[in-house]
Amino acid sequence: MRWMILMAMLAGPAQATDALWGRWGDARQCAGALLLPGGTVRAAPFELSPGWLRHGPTWCRLTWFPPQPRTDGLFASARALCGEDSARSYRLDAVLQGAELRLIWDETLINGPLRRCE
Repeated sequence: MRWMILMAMLAGPAQATDALWGRWGDARQCAGALLLPGGTVRAAPFELSPGWLRHGPTWCRLTWFPPQPRTDGLFASARALCGEDSARSYRLDAVLQGAELRLIWDETLINGPLRRCE
């Protein structure tokens, strides 16, 4: 019985955050449009998975806290450890409202509203 309760506790948060997994961006990010006309660097969407966030060449390892379901979406926070040689730690809040996602880094930088890329 204790094992079943423990498994339910572990599975619950992961299932609640399933709505976040996938590729998110604005129209330019989802299309991979050039950042500057004639340039070589393309806009990149945010790719979220249970343990990782990728944005172009940057990867962040995510450790999720228990999510908070809301009537119109979901609020979830994670510790994000980004980079390789000079890894930096951030608090990442993911706010899903309807079909729009906002990523809030250390309560100061907001990416979004983002939509799921097709």
